[in-house]
Amino acid sequence: MMIMYGEIDLELYTLSIIRLNTAFEKLDSSNTDEVKVMFEESLNDLNTLYNDIVDDLNQDEVNLNEYYLFFQNGKQTFPQYIEMLGSVENESLEEVIGDLMNVFNNLNKIADAFPKNDMINAL
Repeated sequence: MMIMYGEIDLELYTLSIIRLNTAFEKLDSSNTDEVKVMFEESLNDLNTLYNDIVDDLNQDEVNLNEYYLFFQNGKQTFPQYIEMLGSVENESLEEVIGDLMNVFNNLNKIADAFPKNDMINAL
């Protein structure tokens, strides 16, 4: 899936979050391999999304309104996922959990630095 210029691939984001939430629900099950695959697939999607966002925001002309709601929501949800991931205690998931925390930290940094809507409207 590719994002269009100036648009966030919300379908990709939604699918990765659904997969991530399902993995959290299945954490207590005995099938760690299935959970690990879901975490890895979510990580791949989130990395793709992050890279697309960074590429798009580095363009000469960017429609920041496309990103406003995404990052306003992200200011609430990204820290929650970082906290949830940080509470996972499973050695076989340690690497993918660390990588997921990293991508959420990177998204959270962008969200924190993202201008407020009134600033965007003034641009």
